[in-house]
Amino acid sequence: MRYLLDTDICIHVARHRPRQVLERLRSLEYGEVNISVITEFELTYGALKSADPQGKLAQVELVTRFAPPLPLDSSAVAAAARIRLELERKGLRIGAYDTLIAAQALSSGLTLVTNNVREFGRVEGLRVENWLEP
Repeated sequence: MRYLLDTDICIHVARHRPRQVLERLRSLEYGEVNISVITEFELTYGALKSADPQGKLAQVELVTRFAPPLPLDSSAVAAAARIRLELERKGLRIGAYDTLIAAQALSSGLTLVTNNVREFGRVEGLRVENWLEP
């Protein structure tokens, strides 16, 4: 199985906690885990506005080394538009970045790893796992 890590999980990885997330990552082989370029953007932005930009950027680089960013392609963009429309019709919403991340996971057949199961659970057909739960 292949996974797409959400931004919140990457922050936990960069902080080296909790242990179960790191152990789960160590059990996987290179190529089984990616992040979205949207996640890379969110991490980089957060690093640049932090009190320690250089240190935080080094953490972002570490994350992208073991979980290479996947570019957005046309199928992910189309999936994002469908997701947004379906959720709007149901009176539900999720953030724009989360819509793109969900669409990328869905269109690529990846399982999204997130602690934000409630929000991403609104996306029909999206496989979601929370590695923070014991």
